[in-house]
Amino acid sequence: MIYQIIQTPSQLTALCEFLDQPTTTLMLDTEFVRTRTYYAKLGLIQIFDGHQCLLVDPVLNDLDKCEFWQRLERHHWVLHAFGEDLEIINPHVRQFGLSVFDTQIAASFLGHGISLGYQGLIQQTTGVLLDKGESRTDWLARPLSERQLDYAAKDVIYLKAAYEQQCEELKAKGLYDYVLSESARIAAIRCLKPKEQNAYLDVKNAWKLNRQELAILQQLAAWRLRTAIERDMPVNKVVHADTLWAIAKHQPQTKNDLKNTGISPQAFRIHAQNLLHIVKQAQQIPEQQWPEKIKRMIDYPEYKPTLSKFREVATQAEHQTGIPADVLAPKRLIHEFFTWHWKLSEQERQNSHKPALINGWREEVLKPYLPTL
Repeated sequence: MIYQIIQTPSQLTALCEFLDQPTTTLMLDTEFVRTRTYYAKLGLIQIFDGHQCLLVDPVLNDLDKCEFWQRLERHHWVLHAFGEDLEIINPHVRQFGLSVFDTQIAASFLGHGISLGYQGLIQQTTGVLLDKGESRTDWLARPLSERQLDYAAKDVIYLKAAYEQQCEELKAKGLYDYVLSESARIAAIRCLKPKEQNAYLDVKNAWKLNRQELAILQQLAAWRLRTAIERDMPVNKVVHADTLWAIAKHQPQTKNDLKNTGISPQAFRIHAQNLLHIVKQAQQIPEQQWPEKIKRMIDYPEYKPTLSKFREVATQAEHQTGIPADVLAPKRLIHEFFTWHWKLSEQERQNSHKPALINGWREEVLKPYLPTL
């Protein structure tokens, strides 16, 4: 596999000259490590323009010296399953290129399932079976092995042919612009920073707690997220979510009480005093400031029949448009719509963004079918 590794100042200069070329479409990928940290640690950036494959080493290079990220923004980007890649890139850029295209999203529009992996995509489009054996290696260790570099280069070199084949199929079916719009929508979501005050909603079984217990859980979860970011460690390594739930439920007053919640010895040793203080403070929150009781979708009597109707509508639209029903109306977006429609007042709905199901390209596609709902 032919590629150029960018590790020295002179190579970095050549990289800048490469990115100064007229606007083009670049295949991109990243390799990273994210095992014991909140933020992923970038180990390699792969770039392929159809002629040159460059493997950029961010460990041995200061990429800001050549305004690498700003230069990269001047081109169109193509990635596969870009979620974590964009999360890593986001702090360095103002925008994800002139446009961003996800070949996994494109594959879903073409009827290949919503989570087709890179290996499956390449085998499907080129007939080549790639070895994914290096995917779990340490991308921060230096020097990188020849096997690692070869693996990394293939992640963008073969992507070019797959992308071009997808573009041809999508344009023939009139779906290319929809894929670009959906890629942009999901990319924008990856830019959003988690909100401390909403972190409690991600705790499993939070719906079982009453309003006062939720007020305590809200404070605990916000503290945990803040601590994880400050210390750059996974949130469950601070205190496990199940432990937060138990603390909110049982409201320990002493260290012995806290031990009975199932807290790990390490979390107890480091955070016991903080956790007890948060519980004590949260118990003083006035009732009018407690979060509302969490009502699950399944608790709404109209949920099941309305969900069935949405699925019927999506199936009808699939027959007319060729876009798979699980792409048009995935359960997650149906739930987002239900939350907006059932849980917000009319005034709140007017002041909020419309849910994706009735916005953008989906509104255009589904509009003829929505009156049946």
